[in-house]
Amino acid sequence: MIIIITPCSASKDDSSTIPNNFKIVQPSNYLDDKNLISRLQSIREQIFRDPRTSVGTKITYAFDLYVNAGKAYRDLRESSNQQKLKSTLISDGDIQWFFLSGGYGIINALEAAKKYQATFDRNIAHQKKIPYTANLWESALTLMCSAILSKFQPTWLYVFGSKSYTYFIKQTDFWKTKKTITMFESTGQQGTSWLSPKLNEMASSIFDSKLDKFNKRYPKFVKQ
Repeated sequence: MIIIITPCSASKDDSSTIPNNFKIVQPSNYLDDKNLISRLQSIREQIFRDPRTSVGTKITYAFDLYVNAGKAYRDLRESSNQQKLKSTLISDGDIQWFFLSGGYGIINALEAAKKYQATFDRNIAHQKKIPYTANLWESALTLMCSAILSKFQPTWLYVFGSKSYTYFIKQTDFWKTKKTITMFESTGQQGTSWLSPKLNEMASSIFDSKLDKFNKRYPKFVKQ
């Protein structure tokens, strides 16, 4: 089992609908603790009640919402890896993909999602006049990330994002005790452009059976 955790994106695309009879993941599929599920849902509801979030009406996969538009996913879109990954997620349980999200907290790639605006980054929140939500997720999100990693016990964990997002993974016991992790932490306005080729390189390594080489190439923590 491989787990991929990446950041949400400022640009979102809700044009792709979820076909009938396609898999839709629920929080209960990745969280066993009913109290954590309740906290996840209640914090999401609290955030989306804020009119500044401008919650959309169209429902799509979280994967499509972010990957179809986000700058960090540009190289994936320009390769064949985007559709390969999506098909693998739908048909095979060997990969689990989650997004850390200012609105949803943490959301599975195959979970239903809508457009919104919210962020863990205080500066971005101020500049764009959108909700800053890291304070709402502070303790709960670390517990949720820990529970997910404990449930799935991935053979390898790949994490991508700025410090505002990777922070929540760094607080988990998995990060503190395991060596089977590769984290790419970006900085500054060009961070998404720095992440983009590395995300695609990881995806290519999965489909070319070269993950061992990828894992040996990068240390546990790679900072821009």
